[in-house]
Amino acid sequence: MSLMIETFIWFVDRVGEYLFASFLSWPSFLAAVGQIPQVFINFSYGLAWPYLLSNVALAWGIYAFAKRAGRLTGVSFQEFAFPARLYRHRSTLLDFRFAAIDIVLTFLLYVPIMTGIGLLGVKGISWVLVGHLGWEPPRSLSPTAIVIAAAGFLLLQDLINYWTHVLFHKVPALWVFHRVHHSAEVLTPATAYRVHPVELIGFAMLRAPVVGFSAVFYENILGRDQQITMIFGVSIVGFVLGLLGTHLRHSHIWFSYGSVVNRLFMSPAHHQIHHSVDPRHWNKNFGGKLSIWDSLFGTHYHPGDPEVLRVGLLDAPPREFETVRSLYVRPLASSVHVLTRFLERRA
Repeated sequence: MSLMIETFIWFVDRVGEYLFASFLSWPSFLAAVGQIPQVFINFSYGLAWPYLLSNVALAWGIYAFAKRAGRLTGVSFQEFAFPARLYRHRSTLLDFRFAAIDIVLTFLLYVPIMTGIGLLGVKGISWVLVGHLGWEPPRSLSPTAIVIAAAGFLLLQDLINYWTHVLFHKVPALWVFHRVHHSAEVLTPATAYRVHPVELIGFAMLRAPVVGFSAVFYENILGRDQQITMIFGVSIVGFVLGLLGTHLRHSHIWFSYGSVVNRLFMSPAHHQIHHSVDPRHWNKNFGGKLSIWDSLFGTHYHPGDPEVLRVGLLDAPPREFETVRSLYVRPLASSVHVLTRFLERRA
């Protein structure tokens, strides 16, 4: 018990250290805010320029193919890719405001908190595997072994993401936060950033053991040896999937990888279906990068021919989410209500 208390105190200290580092002085605050442009050049962020350009290019290819096939007449590319009915919709305008604030908070608050959570994962896994079980991290690995290990960690982390996503749908106290994301009445790339911070932190906490295990496993492996599974500082799989429609996942543009590849990877069409309010699509396609978990656990809906989808929340009360403040605050009040009802039923 004393070790648990000591670890918790260490965790709080580390999070506090990182959390308040940006507010210790005006220069440190400006330095944190000055990192915001990194979202466009750091390839670990979805807004990095290669992903933006590749997704515009994909949209152009889909537009050109549809026009050649005679399915589009008298429609410009701008009208096809950025229709005013979607990009001037009140839901989209709210997404833009929320995303602008959220990106600032990411560098001031979320990154420090998640850094602390990651450090806790490393410390916990190290204590269990190395300190308690006596396991020794490998001193060297062959290129083949590094690739196999990277694939294993990808599978493990994506499995955790799948079940975390399922929990945020199935557990009422978590759904009140995840419904913020599903409350978008139309899909545009900005919708990807309509995520409540409790959900961000929840995903980070459940992924922490995998992140910790990965860090301990690679502790003695030279950085350049690990680079065979990475490109521009990110995993090859993540980079390629970022180029193949990461921004189309939250859009009106239907893009499927085809019947074969869809069985392995999540295409943009998969996630568009996940947002649909059609009863056929409820609780389907929870996967992040891979669709194998949905196939394995019976939640896969295969994207075939393009479907006209309606998205949003069927049970949303009028004006539930109309302001940035309501997106942040209302789920907190709802979670208190859900937990109170649960405790009353238990009593």
